[in-house]
Amino acid sequence: MSSQLEDELALRNLMSRYVDAVHRRDTAAWAATWDDNGCWNLMGTDVIGKTAIVALWEQMMATFEFAMMMPGSCLFDIDGDQASGHWYLQEFTRDTQGNGSTILSRYRDTYRKHNGQWLYLSRQYDFIYHGGPDLSGTYTPAQ
Repeated sequence: MSSQLEDELALRNLMSRYVDAVHRRDTAAWAATWDDNGCWNLMGTDVIGKTAIVALWEQMMATFEFAMMMPGSCLFDIDGDQASGHWYLQEFTRDTQGNGSTILSRYRDTYRKHNGQWLYLSRQYDFIYHGGPDLSGTYTPAQ
């Protein structure tokens, strides 16, 4: 049985592996962060099951020249082999047409520990800010 501190460190490491896979465009490493029965909610639309989630990620990543995600603050509520939490991120992207974007976002997550490894069971992704680096874009307060 792991301690609360070990579980929190493992959940932070899960996000580190997720972000690192985005930066390297490593589909296998990114997929390895998800539970087989995961649900990825992207701004109101659910994508269910690891296969569908990975297919959407590959489709989305193909539209970017680069995407950099910088995780910030996070909080977790851990209960045995289940947990919930949220992350705030700063993101910088440039699409294949050369259009840059700055994004402040939040992931609201549920996690499941399977065979001793924490995985994403669900991720709800929402923009807080989307636009140019001068912060003239659209802002929606996190609730």
